[in-house]
Amino acid sequence: MLDIAALARLGGVKKYGEDEVFFNFGDNGKEMYIILKGRVGVFINSFDGFPAKLSELKTGDFFGEMSLLENLPRSATISALEETVVLIINESNFEHVIAQQPNLAMRIMKGISNRLRQANEELSFLKKGTKPGEEDSSDSTGEAGAISSSAPVAVKGPIFPPGHKSYNLIAPSTHETYLFDKDTECPVCEKKFPVRMMRSSKLRLDKVDNDMRQHFEEFEPLWYAVWICPHCLYSNFNFEFKQISDALKPKIIEHGKTLQGKVNLNFSIPRKIDEVFLSYYMTLQTLQQNGKPEPGKFAKVWLRLSWLYSDVGDEEMYDFTTREAYTAFKDSFFNTRRDSSVEQDQRLNLLLGELSLRVGEKEEAMKFYRDAIVRKSGGNNVLNKQAEDCISALKASLAADQEGV
Repeated sequence: MLDIAALARLGGVKKYGEDEVFFNFGDNGKEMYIILKGRVGVFINSFDGFPAKLSELKTGDFFGEMSLLENLPRSATISALEETVVLIINESNFEHVIAQQPNLAMRIMKGISNRLRQANEELSFLKKGTKPGEEDSSDSTGEAGAISSSAPVAVKGPIFPPGHKSYNLIAPSTHETYLFDKDTECPVCEKKFPVRMMRSSKLRLDKVDNDMRQHFEEFEPLWYAVWICPHCLYSNFNFEFKQISDALKPKIIEHGKTLQGKVNLNFSIPRKIDEVFLSYYMTLQTLQQNGKPEPGKFAKVWLRLSWLYSDVGDEEMYDFTTREAYTAFKDSFFNTRRDSSVEQDQRLNLLLGELSLRVGEKEEAMKFYRDAIVRKSGGNNVLNKQAEDCISALKASLAADQEGV
């Protein structure tokens, strides 16, 4: 058992506030952390981009050891669930800490061994970019605010598609309870700017739609999920903001110069829906600077845009963005290599089934729903049940179509 009091006396102690992020998935780092007091959450980004909590760590637990020992990028995002005090161990004090706490070395070795074993077990269930049908599958069967009665006004500009409009919708006052302000540094131009952070520990899930959209009580994360650097106009999801290649940075800076003065980046408090739309379309601008665009990243943006257009009641733009999301997700599913778990592929099949249904491809939707059912180890029974329900509803719809012929 670790002597927490003795560890605290070794120095290198730091306090993190509730919802403060230690590091994000993909970040470089050379430190590990031992929790002296408090709790942290371990998050990964699911295929739809939302952080999914894998586990919680408490007093006496540690994390980040692979970055310290192997110089590997961070494999997850770690965020404080409450005020947390940690001992930071790096190359300069590692040997001293181990000498004072020899039990720690054994715990680290056991932890690495357990993670390797779990990884080997999961590898046997990974489908690396396979298409539906290549593996056995069963044939078993927050309101954001108030919209004005005035009609939306068409908007033209360098980043908006034809048909986009201005919408008279602002965030409700309840959002402020779940937000706090913090400065961050842009990884492209290295200048600091203020961002609005979400208090993820306070969020309470209300329901999940068939397209995997999560609804939370009194708060809409979609409104704050994108950060834009006001200096170089780099835009990305907050959970991926630091993940940008060096080769792409000069392209983003040059493209940003062409947009300076053409977009208004003054975010209001409370935030306006027009500012939210701008942030997502600016993210598409950033993604387009990559010489080899990644369809999965475009898909995440288009899907969220479809949700936002649904919220403002613009059916024309909802249909347009839904089809864009459908096309991009299919491109990613069939034409890119993925290292995803069985459960993640179940979710992706369910999402593709729902999007296929929305664009009128019922037979294709049925195939995706069936591939979402996985009975072997690694499959999620809740997702299996959801897929079965979707299949039943779709069969009824297809039968009704046949009767109408």
